[in-house]
Amino acid sequence: MINRLFRLKWFPLVFQLLTLGVFILLIMGGLAANTDDMAFAKVLRNTNMANLMVWSYWWPLIILSAIFLGRVWCMVCPMELVTSLAAKVGLKRKPPALLRSGWLMTVFYVLILVVGIHTLSIHRVPFRMAFYLLSLFVLAIATGLLFSRNAFCAYLCPVGHLLGLYARLAPMGWGVKDKSVCAQCKDKSCISNKTAYEFQGRSCGVGLYPAELIDNNECLLCGQCLKACDYNNPGLDGRPNPGWFPRRWFKEILELKPLTPAQVVFCLVVSGFVVYEVFTEWSTTKELLLWAPKSMEQIVGASGLWGRGLVKSLTLFVALPALLWLLPYGVFRLSGGRLPIGQYLLRFGIAFIPVMAAAHAIKALLKMTSRIPYWEYAVSDSLGIETARGILDKTTMLAPLPAWRDPVVTVLSLLLMSIGVVLGFLVVRKLIQEHVPASGWRTVPLYLIPGLYGGAFLVMLLAWRLF
Repeated sequence: MINRLFRLKWFPLVFQLLTLGVFILLIMGGLAANTDDMAFAKVLRNTNMANLMVWSYWWPLIILSAIFLGRVWCMVCPMELVTSLAAKVGLKRKPPALLRSGWLMTVFYVLILVVGIHTLSIHRVPFRMAFYLLSLFVLAIATGLLFSRNAFCAYLCPVGHLLGLYARLAPMGWGVKDKSVCAQCKDKSCISNKTAYEFQGRSCGVGLYPAELIDNNECLLCGQCLKACDYNNPGLDGRPNPGWFPRRWFKEILELKPLTPAQVVFCLVVSGFVVYEVFTEWSTTKELLLWAPKSMEQIVGASGLWGRGLVKSLTLFVALPALLWLLPYGVFRLSGGRLPIGQYLLRFGIAFIPVMAAAHAIKALLKMTSRIPYWEYAVSDSLGIETARGILDKTTMLAPLPAWRDPVVTVLSLLLMSIGVVLGFLVVRKLIQEHVPASGWRTVPLYLIPGLYGGAFLVMLLAWRLF
């Protein structure tokens, strides 16, 4: 059914136009609500309709969709539309090696996390959120005007790494029905330069050949290669050949495709970020977790918004996750194991992904359900300023959470994390079998990756939700 839709000229274009319109409205709704009072902003983030939609629903749904469906958000993302249109009339220069390396994507994400969220609070101040979204549009258009094809989506999008890595878990993926059809094809319209800038039916914007696709890591699911295959030389039997097909669960994560250096740094930072996101949901673990950055602030004498934000970010998203990553390797080496540190990071870094994804999904569920009481007021007061004032001065009372929320989220959270930990163990076992010369007890420390990392989440969730 879905592949028949991809053959239509309006699919997924109509959804890209819809999301483009929604994004414009969200930017307008955010620009109209500004504050420098962070206490007020902490409430306003949930009462302003635009901010509520972006951070409590759009972003969590992107995470969940990537885990369960692959890069399906890229299919309807308005950035893909605007950068493709810009590239059609732009300079069409080849992206430089630095851009193609993936490092700028990692740096962009880290800047948003450290500077945007944990220093400038773009997730709490609607005006700053709107400026961030507007900046993404400008960057997407500028990249399209300067470079060839979908350079923004392939090399700059701040969530590109995240979507690609989580998509390894999804039971759906883009590929071809019959590779022999591709072998007989003469026009190769799916990768031809002649069709690179067609509005509909263009060749792959990120340089992928459908017949050789083995994972969900980079494909944007735009469906243009299917249209190109369908519209060009349609007489060949078996066309269109590309499509979106079911795959077995976790197939790609268990195939152990190594990370790139840029992805390693990205994963390390995100592995710390999800600890922060989940552990700060419970006051007990929040206090324990924030002890480290507060102590570092005192040691280095950090002060002011920028100083405290930088120390907090470096501690939580670099130092602590680096310790989590290197501890299993250090114990492994002390036990007599032999494995170069580079190989460990590039290959065993994969084992963090299932636990990271589970933690991200849990945070998504917690966030989306915890914001339910705000909808009563967000609809009638879309800017949210008066509602936020009423909540702060206690003239506006929020309704309690639905009775089903806690038990349902608790069960789902424990189930997701258990799956993540088990999958992490399976990944480590396969990696040991294929890449570690040592055997027996010397390899046991490597199981600390899912055991220590995932175990911390499970213990926290059990203590918080059940006791």
